[in-house]
Amino acid sequence: MKVTVAENWSHLQQLLFEGSWNDSINRHRAPYAYRGVTNATYPLNTSLMRLGGKYWDLEKHLLRNFRKYAHDMEAQTRNSTWNWLTIAQHHGLPSRLLDWTYSPLIATHFATADLDDYSSDGAVWRVNYHECVDQ
Repeated sequence: MKVTVAENWSHLQQLLFEGSWNDSINRHRAPYAYRGVTNATYPLNTSLMRLGGKYWDLEKHLLRNFRKYAHDMEAQTRNSTWNWLTIAQHHGLPSRLLDWTYSPLIATHFATADLDDYSSDGAVWRVNYHECVDQ
């Protein structure tokens, strides 16, 4: 894993958009997904993992109760576990999902959004999703 520290705002922009220009469409279309965190020491753990203990046993119970008490949710028409997980996470339920974005600026927002953690260095994770392959 390569770690690069930005020296200033211009350098950060250069790092974030590096390799994203696509000549064939004359636009930035990076092959990357980004995730911003307010503290560079935070691992890539899901909200479910951060609960600790036997978190893998909790998800089915959390999701069952969310589905039971969810009213007028769009997921009720698309009754897949993945759809329910995304909606439940959006409403604050701990899940096995991690939020990623195609926008480096949105990731930068999340890396700097918490003023209570302003004394810590934030981080923007960047993963080339074209190179990610199921093993």
